[in-house]
Amino acid sequence: MKITDKVFQSLYTWGDHPAYIELLPDNSCVYTSAGQLKERINESRNFLKKSGIEKNYIVAFFLGNSVDFVSIFLALMDIGAKPIPMNLAYRKIELDEIFSNSGPHAVITEEPFLPLIMPYIERKIVIIRSNGKLTLHQSVKNKQAPAEIDDSIASINYTYRGYGYPLGAMVPHSQYLMGAEVLEKGLKPKPGENMLAVLPLYYIFPMIGCLFVPLLNQMTSILSQTVNPLKLFKYIPQYKINIITAIPEIYELLFNCRDQSTDLSSLKSFVSGGSTLTKENYHAIKEAFNVELLHGYGLTEFAPVSRNIRGQAKAGTIGPFCDGIEYKISSADIKGHGEILIKNPNMAKSYYRRNKETQEAFKDGWFKTGDIGRMEDDHLFFIKEKKNTRKLKGNMIDLEEVKKAILLYPNITDAIIDFKENTLSAGIKIDTHKDMKDEYIKIKKFLSEIIAIYKVPKLTMSANDSWHLFCFLKGTEMQFF
Repeated sequence: MKITDKVFQSLYTWGDHPAYIELLPDNSCVYTSAGQLKERINESRNFLKKSGIEKNYIVAFFLGNSVDFVSIFLALMDIGAKPIPMNLAYRKIELDEIFSNSGPHAVITEEPFLPLIMPYIERKIVIIRSNGKLTLHQSVKNKQAPAEIDDSIASINYTYRGYGYPLGAMVPHSQYLMGAEVLEKGLKPKPGENMLAVLPLYYIFPMIGCLFVPLLNQMTSILSQTVNPLKLFKYIPQYKINIITAIPEIYELLFNCRDQSTDLSSLKSFVSGGSTLTKENYHAIKEAFNVELLHGYGLTEFAPVSRNIRGQAKAGTIGPFCDGIEYKISSADIKGHGEILIKNPNMAKSYYRRNKETQEAFKDGWFKTGDIGRMEDDHLFFIKEKKNTRKLKGNMIDLEEVKKAILLYPNITDAIIDFKENTLSAGIKIDTHKDMKDEYIKIKKFLSEIIAIYKVPKLTMSANDSWHLFCFLKGTEMQFF
């Protein structure tokens, strides 16, 4: 069954409460009922087909959180096209790899992103979203042959495993269905409850947790375009928020900025994932907001892998493995620490056009997560990443990709990338007699134009005459892409 079939079935039995409340930058909001959402999906499907998009067309789309993101994503799946949800922070290096690897037939983009993707749109269908309306910007005369992709595949979602370039995980419809089902069993939501969504929907965690779980359980999603804590604290009583789905850093930000006078009585649960949540922060956040804090673990290839269950959450863990998942801790050491391996018929089984990487990650039906964990009392503890990637405020960083970007700068002859205590650092060896203060500014500007901004190290100090040290400093400002 397609995930869209399940969504349509749910929408037909919806009550009177809205499916979406979209919070706009001017502080206004737009309510969308289940009936209106069905109409939006139908309108999007008809427009996309009229524009030339058909079954097994690969479609890269650059859209921010909005009801249009939802309607277009579902419409593409219903057509049988293969959408690629794109990270809006990606720049030249990431885009070069993704467009080269996927060879999309079409691109759908927010109007401000059009200049960024101009080098990639030749002989492609291009659709622009502007002021909530879709327009056909570019059509193609010669119809392209569809990709040869099985009908079971719902989308191609790009992720990293430390190779220095992104990999397109082939996510099946059954992964979305199972992911939503097991999250629902852990969260135990009720029809009519309100969920605040603050994470970008193009990541797999919010896509399942903030898009499919609410739609399949008749919950109202409140789509926020900010993580500003002052605004979030206003939204909670204004829209009677029951559940928030976010990463630990957002909950820590809310904890640090909390105001005892704010009415938070509607809150019931915080769903957490995408980053590490310490036992100390778990207790502090849970007690400060009087909520159940449900932390879990998942990957683009399969999400969720594990999650804490309402009424049974355990601090410091990422919960028990979800029902239906076979697992083992491979090559465990004396402490029981080893690589987490999982097996399930619904997980992604390959990376698009990446045979070598597929063979290395998927062995005899098992998926090698590249993460180190241990089991204790049926709960999984996350220890660290084995693969050459790290998470910074929920964003995945491939350390090899950062190194490749830095080495593209003239006269930099070597680079060492490190990540400790939530800090991304880069030692660079540069052959120059120029003033390094000016050179630092030029290097950072150069990097910000070719790689996602959250991957760009910031300057802290000089190491010696030939090696110089950069780092991404921890701070109070929170940005997500």
